[in-house]
Amino acid sequence: MSNLPTNANRDAAYPEEPGQANELNELRSLLIGPDLKGRFENAQLRSEDVSRVLPEAIQLTLKTSDETVSEAVMPTVEHAIKSSVNTDQNILSEALFPIMGPAIRKAIAAAIQNLTDSLNQSLEHSLSPQSLSWRFEAWRTGKSFAEVLLLRTLVYQVEQVFLIHKSSGLVLQHLAAATAAAQDADLVSAMFTAIQDFVRDSFSVSDEALGSLQVGELTIWVNEGPQAIIACVIRGNPPGKLRQMMENALERIHLVQERQLHEFQGDSSAFEPSQPYLEECLQSQYQTKKKRSSPLKWIGGAAGILILGLGVWGFLSNYERNQVQSFVDQLNRESGIVVLQTKKQDGKYVISGLKDPLASKPTDLISKTDLDPNKVAFSWEPYLSFDTEFIESRVISLLQPPETVELKVDANGAIQASGTAPQSWITEAKQLALRLPNVTQFNTQQIVPVEAGALADIKAKLEAHTIFFTQNAQLVPQQDVKLKTVAEDIKKLAKTAKTINQTVAVLVEGHTDTSGSELINLYVRETRAKAIISLLSKQGIDKNLFQAVSVEPPAVEKLDSAKISKSNRKVTFKVIFVQPSDAD
Repeated sequence: MSNLPTNANRDAAYPEEPGQANELNELRSLLIGPDLKGRFENAQLRSEDVSRVLPEAIQLTLKTSDETVSEAVMPTVEHAIKSSVNTDQNILSEALFPIMGPAIRKAIAAAIQNLTDSLNQSLEHSLSPQSLSWRFEAWRTGKSFAEVLLLRTLVYQVEQVFLIHKSSGLVLQHLAAATAAAQDADLVSAMFTAIQDFVRDSFSVSDEALGSLQVGELTIWVNEGPQAIIACVIRGNPPGKLRQMMENALERIHLVQERQLHEFQGDSSAFEPSQPYLEECLQSQYQTKKKRSSPLKWIGGAAGILILGLGVWGFLSNYERNQVQSFVDQLNRESGIVVLQTKKQDGKYVISGLKDPLASKPTDLISKTDLDPNKVAFSWEPYLSFDTEFIESRVISLLQPPETVELKVDANGAIQASGTAPQSWITEAKQLALRLPNVTQFNTQQIVPVEAGALADIKAKLEAHTIFFTQNAQLVPQQDVKLKTVAEDIKKLAKTAKTINQTVAVLVEGHTDTSGSELINLYVRETRAKAIISLLSKQGIDKNLFQAVSVEPPAVEKLDSAKISKSNRKVTFKVIFVQPSDAD
């Protein structure tokens, strides 16, 4: 249709005669018809017809390398792009995002690769081995030397990957490495969105994206797209290529799931097809050693082994010496042990000094340490330690105190004894204790002889006896039997008192009733007391032990009470302990 001549061209090419004009018009109307005429006159129908053949026509033109179509549409396309950018730059940037990123990175990667190749060549010839141990760890981590060659060949692991809807902040997909401990994805996303909003609001960078976060040992890398965000949680030092992987994954997701991103209403299951792209970001890299077959390697290895061996030997030797010295210090802290010398002889440490026989055994002490007992020998000279605990042990061992006695030794060497013990033990202990080295006193003020208690019992028993008489100085029948019991008690009293060096006196008290004159009653009381002393003396008791005493009857007494009178015709006993001054 486009090759048909127009009316003007046709008239010029074929001059018409007057008769022919009508015929031609009639023929034209027959050929074109009303329908075809309507198509020529209706611009919309002509546009539809052109739209059907235009794509095929353009393809045919491109195959023939005809530049006319490109030249024809170029101004229109340029004007359309310019108008679109002026209207809304985001439309074109979103459309070009999936293809512009890879193109830019490819160019940058090529430039960086050239730079890296040059850097590698320089590093490989920079003095080695291991570039002089990373040039002595970049002079003890003042860093650089390519940041200690990127921290000694990058070791990292991507532990988690989040795909987050940009406008809502909701998690679309979340993947975690098998060895990583994953947190609640929605919680992490919410916190990340809050941090991102905080940064934008605080620093007025609303058009800028948050690129990375540092959380302890973890780094979070973030890549933003028009509709979605990828965030990787990384442990270690990731390489730059990981950022490229994140960009690639984000671009593919935008390309494949653009409609789902625009129409997202909260259903994250629609983004499960994105998981393969996210899995590509779960990268990890471990240190590897490059094998080189060079004699220097073996020489360096041998030297390293030698240095390592010397270092281990030095470390172990120093560790062993420190252990021995620590053990020697422990021995010196023990009571009764004084270390004078420590030396190594025949592969053993010989520890020599002074040791009290009562001190702890060094062999028992060494068993509680990490030292090998077979590598330690002892040489001790005996001596007596004046430590209080050893003096006390020697005192107890020598004196053998009864269980009722407690012995304490003070810092001045004085022994304090307390409790109860036989007088014989007390006397002997006083003599023996002062023979021990560094014992200055043996105090017995707080110790009570066992005999003192027995003496008190005998005294009470003796004082309970009463011998009755008739109205004169004659004993009532059967009193001689009681008198024998009194004699036995007095003998026990005298014997017990003697064992504890206690002087005693027995008062024999004569009593009478109130009948008769006072003079007669006095005579009767004395006669009765002396009669008892005489009878007891005949029992083998020293009469010097006794004293006759006259005891007057009570002031008030009924004379007609025969019972009271009878009970007062008696002799009683009273024991007196005589102090040394009293005896004098």
